[in-house]
Parts: sequence; structure tokens; C-alpha cells
Amino acid sequence: MTTTNARSALCLSVAIVFSALSQQALAAGEGSKAADKIPALPGQPADAALQQYSGYVNLDDKTGKSLFYYFVEATADPATKPLVLWLSGGPGCSSFGIGALQEIGPFRVDTDGKTLCKNKFAWNTVANVLYLESPVGVGFSYAMNTDVYKVMGDNMTADDSYHFLIRWMDRFPEYKGRDFFIVGESYAGHYAPELAAAILVAPKTRPNDTPINLKGVALGNAILEFASEQSALYEYLWQHAFLSDSAHTLIGQSCKDVDDNSPLCNRVRDTAYGQLGNIDVYNVYAPTCHEKKVRATGSNCMDLADPCAQYYVESYLNQPEVQKIIHANTGLKYPWIRCRGTTYNLFHFGDSPKSMLPYIKAVVAAGVRVWVFSGDLDAMVPVIATKQSMEKLGLGVVEDWRPWSTDGKEVAGYVKEYKGLVFTTVRGSGHMVPIDRPDSGFVIFSSFIKGQPLPKAAPMVD
Repeated sequence: MTTTNARSALCLSVAIVFSALSQQALAAGEGSKAADKIPALPGQPADAALQQYSGYVNLDDKTGKSLFYYFVEATADPATKPLVLWLSGGPGCSSFGIGALQEIGPFRVDTDGKTLCKNKFAWNTVANVLYLESPVGVGFSYAMNTDVYKVMGDNMTADDSYHFLIRWMDRFPEYKGRDFFIVGESYAGHYAPELAAAILVAPKTRPNDTPINLKGVALGNAILEFASEQSALYEYLWQHAFLSDSAHTLIGQSCKDVDDNSPLCNRVRDTAYGQLGNIDVYNVYAPTCHEKKVRATGSNCMDLADPCAQYYVESYLNQPEVQKIIHANTGLKYPWIRCRGTTYNLFHFGDSPKSMLPYIKAVVAAGVRVWVFSGDLDAMVPVIATKQSMEKLGLGVVEDWRPWSTDGKEVAGYVKEYKGLVFTTVRGSGHMVPIDRPDSGFVIFSSFIKGQPLPKAAPMVD
């Protein structure tokens, strides 16, 4: 795999060519809370008691944009719990298929691709969680006017997500004014701060809209300064003995700075990357998937870090019975896939800022709490780059580097608190913390929405 392909893997596009849509597709998207309710997902455990919904919110008639969502109420006292929006990254990856069914949702898909089991670290035990398939074209979301896919970008994504929220809250009015949090990972390091900015300026720019009560933004292994993170990728691999000294030296001699996109720099990086062998750069110590298919019977549903889990999810979401139950638009003539598109990557995703730090500073300045968490085994968005980005923000330090724990014994990571922002590492996790360390991810999330410090770890014992 070349570096270019690796970038594409992280930054899969959403430029899709759609087949002609049926009349069924034209009608899809007009929903109501009652119509969107899911009685039970196929294969769901019989004793699972929860309120879940899914369907479409139409954004406009001109483009026919319809964004797909999946929503799960808190398991206890949902009326007293906050509303949390989950955004997966890419750009172009599914919040439903990845976020809900592989990471933080109430269920996991078993190895047979048909049955589900409970996720004991599900985030809807402490909050009402809304998963949005964004930008348009991701997962089951779509646009009738396919010209939309030629002008994808951050601004359009933020604007669409904001309008989705306003219309979704009209459908679920009990959540208007509720404490609202945004959590995202990877390229949602762009989506979440940009959506937060749109929400914060809305009282002036859209005075007729019901204000959204934004309380916090949390970002996991987030793309914040892509050029710096790509440069740090090779430094991280070298520091962890995946890259040879000679390759590391050659990259240093051939690449002038982090923004160097010259043919020479790219060629040297590609060559070095191609010598890594079959490893997962999203978690350098994780096994890789060798059997990209479902098994005859389910047997290992709770192995959260199963490297082939995405293929079980893909099989599950392409079952006609599942698509009918979740109110997916079956008039779309293409299969559901985890991350959609192959024709362009992050560098061509429209208006993609080089740095998200100005957005984060603006969100912090508005009094919205911001947490950034980083799995320390991720080479693609390395913790060393994220640490540097946090320092660049220039926020005062409230509490310096210390270990934290999920159980008061083992070190789960390290945390540093700035004025208005908390940065924490997650020990033993790659790019997706809720998959690799679901216990740590759950503690981070719970502490974040409660505004509480992460639990302290026991001191070192000689």
C-alpha cells in the first residue's frame, strides 16, 4: 500500500455515481417520529429493551438531499439525559455502520452478519445518542441531484448538518433546548468544530431557528492539521521501529517541511510506506483481517477488536429485512458500504482548512467545553502530532500531565488540562478508541458530558 493509497483509505471521498432513482426514492425522507420508530432490529437480543428510531430528514427540494440518521434513547430516564450527536470521519464513512454498530451503539454484529449482541459499554446508558450519516452520500444518505457530489466540502457539510439538526428537533421537539454535545473521530476533527461554529453563530445568522444548547465538543484521534499529522506518521513509525533508520534519514533529506508535497518527497515517503508490510497503521500492534467474509454461525460477538468486524456489519446492513426495518431507501441502486467513494481524497474535499485550530480556539472562547482524546497506537493520526497541536493553541495550563485510570489501578492514559480544553491519551488504543479500549472510551465520554475530571491512577509502587 502506498502513502497515497493510505491517505485515500483515511480520507475516502463521497463522490458517487448513482443509478436512476425509483419513485420510492422520491418519496423517501418524509418521516415522523412515529413512522421512524424501530420495533426491533433483526437479530437483536430478545431481552433488549430500548427506544430506537431511524429514517431520513429532507434538507431541500432543489437538490433532494436526504440525510439518514439512527437514534437511540438513553436506557434510563431519557428525559433527564443530554443529547449527543456522533459523527464518524473519512470523509465518507458511516456513523451508523461504524459508530453505532462497531463502537458505541447498543449492539454489535456477530460473525454471521445476521445476529446482534449487547454492547456493555454502550454510550446510550448515560445519554441519548444520535448518529448522522454525513456528508450527503454517506451510508444510506443521498441526493436526488447528483451534481451535489461534485461540490462536496466542509462548509456544505457543516451547513447541511446544522439544518438536519433543526429539522430533526422539529420531529423530536422534546430535545429542543436539551444539553447538546458533539462527539466525532478522525475527519470529524473538521466536521465537529465546524458544526459547533455554525451552531454558535446561528442566533445572529438564523434568528428564527430555535437555538441549540451546545455544551461540549469531543474529538477522538482527530485530523486537525493534516500535513503535520502526515509528516508525524513517519516519525512515529520510526520511533516505534517500523521504519528503518535509512528510510527515516532519506525522508528528512528529501522533504523540506510538513507542507512539502513535491514529487520527490512523495516518492520517498511512498517507498518507505511500501516497505512496512501488512500492518494496520491505524493500530500498529493490532492483527489484520485475513478472512473478509462472514461465518456460517455467530460465535464471537463480543470480540470488539475483531479486525474483520466491518465485513460482518456490511453483510448485516445489506440484508433487505434490515434495510426495511430501519426505513432505508431501498430505491437506491447500490449496496451499503462502510466508506463510500474512491475518486478523490482529503486534498480535493472542497474547502478543507489546513488547520482546525482557529475553530477550536473559537469554540473554547465561546465557553463550550472541548475534549481531545488520542489513542497512542495510531500512526495515521499520531499522538505526537496531536500533542503539538494542543500546545499551538496557546491555552493556559490548569493541570499538567498526569496518569488516569478506569479502575483506580491500571494506567489508562495521560491527561493534561488547559483553560477550556482537556487533552487525554488512551493507552493501548489505535485510531478508534471505543473499539480498542471500550472501557477507556466510556469513562472519557461519561466524564466529558458530566464535566468531571478523569479518575486518577494509583501511584507507582516500587
